[in-house]
Amino acid sequence: MTDESSTDHEQPDLEAGPIRMVRPLVDFVARMRATIHTKLLAGFLLSALLLLAMGVLSIVVINRMNTQMTRVVGLEQQMDHARQGIYAVTAQSHYRAMALITQVDSWNDKITAAKADFIDDMEQIRGMADTAQLVILDRLDEANSRFVAASEEVQNLYEEGDLDRAEAIHISAEHEISHELEDDLNLLIASLGNEIDSELVAFQQNRQFLTITVAIFSGVSLLTALVMGAILSWAVIRPVRRIDMALARIADGDFDQVVQVPNRDEFGRLTVNLNRTSTQLATLYQDLSTLNANLEKTIEEQVGQLQRTEQLRRYVAPQVADAILMGEESVGFTSVRRNLSILYSDIRGFTEMAERMEPEEFVDGLNEYFSVMTDIVFANGGTLDKYLGDGILAFFGDPIPFEDHAERAVATAFQMREKVEELRSTWMRLEEELSIGIGISTGYVTVGNIGSATRTDYTVIGSHVNVAARLATNADPGQILATERTFALVRANVDGESVEDLTLKGVQRPFRIYSLAQKEAAETI
Repeated sequence: MTDESSTDHEQPDLEAGPIRMVRPLVDFVARMRATIHTKLLAGFLLSALLLLAMGVLSIVVINRMNTQMTRVVGLEQQMDHARQGIYAVTAQSHYRAMALITQVDSWNDKITAAKADFIDDMEQIRGMADTAQLVILDRLDEANSRFVAASEEVQNLYEEGDLDRAEAIHISAEHEISHELEDDLNLLIASLGNEIDSELVAFQQNRQFLTITVAIFSGVSLLTALVMGAILSWAVIRPVRRIDMALARIADGDFDQVVQVPNRDEFGRLTVNLNRTSTQLATLYQDLSTLNANLEKTIEEQVGQLQRTEQLRRYVAPQVADAILMGEESVGFTSVRRNLSILYSDIRGFTEMAERMEPEEFVDGLNEYFSVMTDIVFANGGTLDKYLGDGILAFFGDPIPFEDHAERAVATAFQMREKVEELRSTWMRLEEELSIGIGISTGYVTVGNIGSATRTDYTVIGSHVNVAARLATNADPGQILATERTFALVRANVDGESVEDLTLKGVQRPFRIYSLAQKEAAETI
């Protein structure tokens, strides 16, 4: 027996190199009561969670950066409207001076348009303003109200023709208020500029944070993947090496091998089974002499096998029976409901033949007929149920299931009909013309061992058995009648002609019946 210490000494392990530092982790992973698949999945999941965390954090930071840039764009739009407001105020003063100097009314229209532009700009700014900006906007609204009142007074004096007073009020009131509006707008622009600078600084900080975070997560993910790869690989490699060495020694004939690994996964179970195997092999070498004591039991099993073989050969083809006994086919003989195809054939004019022929001749001919027909059933994988006088009852699809049981039953019928043509010459020498009628029905029947405690038959029971027998009775000499369900399963390879719906004796409802014929081969041009 080779002990663990010598085995570890003769093969590379975790005792040297950088891998030695992770040996406690390797032992911890090996002792985890989980499958290798679960351990690998957990390792991949850990790496995936790190990547997922990095992705989620990146999305959060990027969304924040997008919000900041959206804020910057909004502030710049407010700043643009504020600048346009300054232009509208300055333009009003200029247009007023031109109106007073030139006394051209078109300048007054431009003043009205500039006032409307100013109000629109203020509304645009207010729609995007925060609390601090609303204070300035409220002050601008109050000043603009005074500005509008002064402008209306100047306009009224202008329209009355009192240009001197209009000019005086323009200079003392309207012009001064315009400067007040311009100062507040410049203050608003400066406030917006400060906010833009703050948002840009925060944006740069977030971008730097995102860059650092991605770098850290990438490094941690790479390191985690390397460490997890080393841990998981060595948790697998170490037991594999020990098992490989033990198997090599067992192959050399040393069966006293015991492998010790810390794993509680598939490799742990594998080592347990390996140790059991080596122990069992060592025991078998010592217990060969006890095999003679089991000889009687072996003989009894062989006898039972032979009896089972004989029983199977009564129902199925010899090659099928051999396959069942060798374990190549899985079958059961309990009574079950199955979808099968039932074939029934009988000889036309059987009773009259039996009366006309000598008993010995009739029995010889009938035995030859049954032998040939049974071989055809077996050749197509069918099961012989029983002989009923001159009739043969067979079914297809059990005990070995066939998806094409209907095709097999129809092929058997065609081959039976052809074989009868060959047998007819023998019967003609006896001055008898041999012909058969065949009926086929497909559907669910009960199949299995049915009988008493002293005698059982492997047989089928059900309405489709009766239907097949009635079809055979109603068939003309050489005719093959099948139910609609059977024909539907084989119509791709077989021709069928519908005959009158028959009300069969013992069957409550009429059936659509088809007379089957082989498809003619296509002519070659």
